[in-house]
Amino acid sequence: MKVALLEVSHWHVPLYLNALEAPGIEVVAISDAEHVKGEAIAARFGCALYDSAAELLEREQVDFAFVFGRHSEMPTLMKALIARKIPFALEKPCGVNMAQVTRLRELTEEANLYCAVPLIFRMSDLLRALKEAEGSVPSEYNYMSFRFIVGQPSRYEAAGAGWALDPEFAGGGSTINVATHFIDFFRLLTGKEVTRVSATMNSRTHGGKVEDYSLLTMQTEDGVIGLVESGYSFPSTQDEQREFSFTLSSDRMYAKSGPDRIEFRDRNNIEAGTRSLRLQLDTDAYYPLFVKQVLAECRTGAKPIASLRDAEAMMQVMDAAYASARENGALQTLTRISA
Repeated sequence: MKVALLEVSHWHVPLYLNALEAPGIEVVAISDAEHVKGEAIAARFGCALYDSAAELLEREQVDFAFVFGRHSEMPTLMKALIARKIPFALEKPCGVNMAQVTRLRELTEEANLYCAVPLIFRMSDLLRALKEAEGSVPSEYNYMSFRFIVGQPSRYEAAGAGWALDPEFAGGGSTINVATHFIDFFRLLTGKEVTRVSATMNSRTHGGKVEDYSLLTMQTEDGVIGLVESGYSFPSTQDEQREFSFTLSSDRMYAKSGPDRIEFRDRNNIEAGTRSLRLQLDTDAYYPLFVKQVLAECRTGAKPIASLRDAEAMMQVMDAAYASARENGALQTLTRISA
């Protein structure tokens, strides 16, 4: 399979590269408008390097594309791929607002074209552990909370993606960049749509243009609550890059995170105490699995692990979160997305 990587100066790209060296995959071209990582990656794969994705798509014949780059430019990149009938995987958030993602979803469906989004908790050890504990997913949760605080904003500049700190190009800060995963995970675990959203945000830690701390609350129509804390304030080192913790409560059990594990307490058998299960909670480990899965799905015609419909629903919540933050945390009511 001939593969292209579009706009490779992105912090997630290194997590994809080892998996792309597997037999049967040939990286034939990459683009890098930021001119930071492209030369080294092109040398690694012995492939063509282009200054723009548009030039790459004009000159190369590819079977699949992995798309990165500025959030604001993702819709343009996708429209070019859709026009050429090239299946692709697109980094979240797929645009800077719901309207953009809705239009792209419509275009891919009209073209009957494969598109996957790396909402990687859908392939995590955490999801498997919760399925085992609850018996199925979705399940009847009462509430859940997630805290995911990643490294300082300087890490984006070091990766060649300083645009991530400019709301014009990124759409926002930690909420649109990090909370995405947990909005989707909440929808997946509950099997319910979010109907009410509130959020507060600030940039007090670093004083930049985008928020570096966010507290987002979601509610379903029947009152299930999901809480997501995200931020750019963890003092990262190579051995410890972020804080990730969680709590989930259902009628059956109470689950909480440990440093490398999940701990369960069964409500119907409290005397049994706490059951502990080791998990891979370093989310970087799931991107190589994502590469392998989406290429297999594309070859076989299977549905993507996460689609633009999932991204659209996530971005509806995202739009509401930013609207709420602008209104000092005012509750926002969502309408159902048409099928």
